[in-house]
Amino acid sequence: MLSSRYLHLHEALGLGPMWLNRNAKIIHAAPQAAPSAAPVRPKTIAADTAQAVRTLSAGAHQARTAAIATAQTAKPAVRVPEAALKAIVETPAKTEKAAHSDNLPRLDVTIRPSEIMVVSICPSTEDSLHGTLFSGDVGTLLDNILAAIGLKPDQAHKTAWVKTAPVFTALPDAEHIRSELAEMQNELTASQARAVLFLGKIFDSPDMIGLMNELCAERPHFVIPHPARLLMQPQLKAQAWQILKPLKQLLAKAV
Repeated sequence: MLSSRYLHLHEALGLGPMWLNRNAKIIHAAPQAAPSAAPVRPKTIAADTAQAVRTLSAGAHQARTAAIATAQTAKPAVRVPEAALKAIVETPAKTEKAAHSDNLPRLDVTIRPSEIMVVSICPSTEDSLHGTLFSGDVGTLLDNILAAIGLKPDQAHKTAWVKTAPVFTALPDAEHIRSELAEMQNELTASQARAVLFLGKIFDSPDMIGLMNELCAERPHFVIPHPARLLMQPQLKAQAWQILKPLKQLLAKAV
């Protein structure tokens, strides 16, 4: 017996017709039904999303939800304790004058006979802590300025109009400055200075010009930028030198 499928295969391979015995019996194969395709379940966005959500455990899902809620919630206002709030309200504000007398010590100035008196408006915080005026690089530059006009450091009486450094402000207030005028006049008389060199832009203000005239009377006086400013703005040194040249000529003259 020979299956008919074998005959078809023989012909498909190009082997030509197959010669069979006349007594051969051919069995015809029963037609097979084509396998039915399995139904495809269409995917939807909703199904994918649901599957992604199901991959999170219940605890992880709750933690994620809590994190999102926390990020979207504004920070609560900080609650100030009642005792601290009461202390702030009842604490009196410090006046400008008190700011010059509290916390930082008053600078002691030794007066000796000098060629000129050099005056800044007040000591810096560092000067007050070190107990000396014009400390550090500022003092080095000031000594170089004095050398440029022919003076040694000990030939200048270095002082400050206000002897305490401001705590809450950059400069002392006008009332405090005027209250120190009498002491400045005593200093100038004791130093026997021939001229006064003021350091700082504040001495160019109208109020200070009046006080400077009261202090110096007939003595010549000059105003240049403070050495601390010259360190930050060296381009101002040429301007300062133009002001210092008449002072140098004055000092060079015989008494």
